[in-house]
Amino acid sequence: MFPDSEIAQGIKMKKTKASYIIQDGIGQEEKESVANKCRNSKFSLIIDECTDISVSQVLAEMVRFYDEGKCRVTDALLDVIEVDDASAEGLYKSVKKLLQSNEIPPHNIVGFASDNCSTMLGAHKGFQAYLKNDVPSVFILGCVCHSFALCASQAASTLPSWLESFLKDVCNYFARSSKRQHLFQMIQDVAQTPKHRMLKLSQTRWLSRGAVVSRVLEQWDALLLFFQGESKIDKVDGAAHIHKMMTTPGTKHMLLFLNYVLHKVDRMNIEFQSQYFRLSSLYSTISDEYRCILSMFVREEVFQSHRLKNIDPHNPELYKAVDNIELGGRCEAIFMKEPLRENENRFRLDCLKFLVELCGQMRKRFTFEEDSTLAMLKVLEPKEALSPQKSLQSIIKLAVKFPTLVREEDLDDLQDEWKNLLHFKESLKNMSDSAISFWHELRAVKDGNNSQKFKLLPDFMCSLLALPHSSACVERIFSQLNIIKTKRTNKLHVSTVANRLLAKQAIARQGATCCQWEPSASLIRNVVDGQCHKRYLAREAARKQKEVTTMYSDDADLSSEEEEEPLHVFLQ
Repeated sequence: MFPDSEIAQGIKMKKTKASYIIQDGIGQEEKESVANKCRNSKFSLIIDECTDISVSQVLAEMVRFYDEGKCRVTDALLDVIEVDDASAEGLYKSVKKLLQSNEIPPHNIVGFASDNCSTMLGAHKGFQAYLKNDVPSVFILGCVCHSFALCASQAASTLPSWLESFLKDVCNYFARSSKRQHLFQMIQDVAQTPKHRMLKLSQTRWLSRGAVVSRVLEQWDALLLFFQGESKIDKVDGAAHIHKMMTTPGTKHMLLFLNYVLHKVDRMNIEFQSQYFRLSSLYSTISDEYRCILSMFVREEVFQSHRLKNIDPHNPELYKAVDNIELGGRCEAIFMKEPLRENENRFRLDCLKFLVELCGQMRKRFTFEEDSTLAMLKVLEPKEALSPQKSLQSIIKLAVKFPTLVREEDLDDLQDEWKNLLHFKESLKNMSDSAISFWHELRAVKDGNNSQKFKLLPDFMCSLLALPHSSACVERIFSQLNIIKTKRTNKLHVSTVANRLLAKQAIARQGATCCQWEPSASLIRNVVDGQCHKRYLAREAARKQKEVTTMYSDDADLSSEEEEEPLHVFLQ
């Protein structure tokens, strides 16, 4: 590997040693590093559970914290563990045990994010309910990306059933035949459309529906030519039916309308999948997009007389006339070229149903209260914090929501520092516009006595930076897990996969490649002193002991079930 290095030539490492250095060396050190951050700073817990290819129930625990040394918000894997009980109580016990084993105090948790299933976010028996019993002030957020996907899915259920069947039929027609795919590529050359494959409609992938609609529209001319020819020779797989649907007035109109609206939903979904800090813009972004979709069918004067939270999308008294419902530029343009005449009213009512259900689902899943915690968090943006017209004149309204971040006796000083931001506005104008950098740099501001001017406010705000905006990061862990644990490697233990992921994370957090990565002095010392090997031997011994215990317990259960009644012999 390194032919120019005599030292490298002298290294001999087979698979066992390489494996335990990765797992019991690099992986363990990374886990300890992340745990140490959680011990000494506030963090958010982001979890999800799935069943892997070996039918093992796996729980992934991510943490988000503000890394003061690197001045950035970091999402890091803490561990991936196998669980026997996937109920809310069972998952909470597993997480609590993990925190205790790493000596991480639960009161350092300021936020929690997960998907929106009842196991995680159930009000009474969900994971978040058990967490709130131990940490009452924890900030709970259902995954925004999951919520948008569910909103779109529920809204799509109001559309005519033939539309989804049509999208599935188009994809399935090509999925079963490589010959058809090759022929379609030739048609794409003739129609001069991009050589993209047709996408499959999936109920579980977040952006699936919008991507499928967009791809069908992109390939519309090529598909029309293809199915026109196929309808004459194919009598089995429904090419004639697909061609008939494509030439039916209203099909393309509906796809153009859907493409316009779903693009808005998918754009928000993609934005909040970001690993970068997005919490401060979450409320305003969702509110603006919600208002934009509402305005497609709600009269403009309603927005002048009602607060956004009070506008009921199911109230027909607020609607525009059916002819004035907005359908998107491309859809309106095709109406001019290909009017639907007597069917136009029915078409617009179908679109109205979709918009009403979409807005109803958004209203159900997101809060539009102007005094909600989510709305107040926009003060994390420097522009908002330094504005004389800022919505939050008293920082105490936000501070009381997070009693673990600031003591009650410090609230007076915190409010004074918040007010002093305006008085020091001139000296702060050259500071960074980034929320993360701004609050970090605020610590360095001095007063006339060369003392630190802002002591409490920067710490409070930096702790709030650790709050989550989605659980997309933990979904990425499962994607990586499925790459490592495949049909050929399904015997890998969950702990092995976890340590490989941690080792990968250790290299990534340095911003280096595997060739550029520099191991720490403590890791080198552990390898040289044999500590990694000792951990490996202890882990193997524990694994074998567990296998033996499981085997004998199974035998005991089997023997007890199959045990026959004793034979009683009575002597005359």
